[in-house]
Amino acid sequence: MSEAGSWQQREIQGQNRLYLSGDWRVAHLDGLLKRFDWKRDGQSCAAIALDELEAGDSATLALLMEWTQIQESRKVTLQIIGMPQPLRELVGLYRLQDMLHISHD
Repeated sequence: MSEAGSWQQREIQGQNRLYLSGDWRVAHLDGLLKRFDWKRDGQSCAAIALDELEAGDSATLALLMEWTQIQESRKVTLQIIGMPQPLRELVGLYRLQDMLHISHD
């Protein structure tokens, strides 16, 4: 497993998506968030793709919730695509289904 987390914006079928890859668990978030700025790196995105995520935890969900709230304040529904099963289980445990817009594609 790679310890480095990264992100990349891609346009898929006319929709900007922010792809998270690597490890986005709490142990690595400090360094990631020093390089990542939602207004610069993700604001134009209507979807977050987690297909390439190697690891995530409750801290990852906290970020997704924050980004969802930021986009909702801009009247944009942020879709979360490709959420791995361990994160889906945390979403269920914390009852976040109504807050996070998870695509089942």
